[in-house]
Amino acid sequence: MPTEPTGASAGAEGRAGGPPRRARRRAGVLAAAVAVPALTMGVSVPVAADGAAEGGAPAGIRACESGDYKLIYEGREAAAGTMYIRFAMARIMGDGPGEEPCVQYTPVAMHWIDTFEGERVGDWARYDDDPPEPFVVEPGGVADLTVRQPNPLNYPEEDCEPQPVAGIQVYLRFEDDEGVYGPTGGQDVMCSLPGKGVPTVFVEPSGA
Repeated sequence: MPTEPTGASAGAEGRAGGPPRRARRRAGVLAAAVAVPALTMGVSVPVAADGAAEGGAPAGIRACESGDYKLIYEGREAAAGTMYIRFAMARIMGDGPGEEPCVQYTPVAMHWIDTFEGERVGDWARYDDDPPEPFVVEPGGVADLTVRQPNPLNYPEEDCEPQPVAGIQVYLRFEDDEGVYGPTGGQDVMCSLPGKGVPTVFVEPSGA
């Protein structure tokens, strides 16, 4: 896994907004601003074990792994200087068993990346301070991932140092995880300086 984020991932932007849920996205209504803490990589993702599950997750079902998913870019909306960039997290065979359900825990770790298997650009993403409960994703199923991204044009170029990016890299564990890549077609440029244009990542059940 790439270098862990430092205190710079807290950013200088203070409070950030949450994305609309899918029904509200379809209605064209964006969510109101909510407090969003910086991602802290020292926190481990809970994993069900010995018939017990944390956070309301079903017992006896393994945690989803990065290798269980393919990230599929679905599109974006924009409002008030912020983009909402949407991906489907589609279950595939991957490195895990694949032919069984898995529990998707939230939040996840995410950053922009300059090329496939390349280098991180900018800060690690913040995450929703009120994430959904863990949920089950069946084989062939889908989860929804949204990146709330401040527009780099919101910042003076010298304070942002915009850099082209190829897509996002998402990690489902906080160690020993190569992550899963989600390309955006090379259409994006993101701030590379700490604390500027810090994204926020949200994962939720499909159609929530």
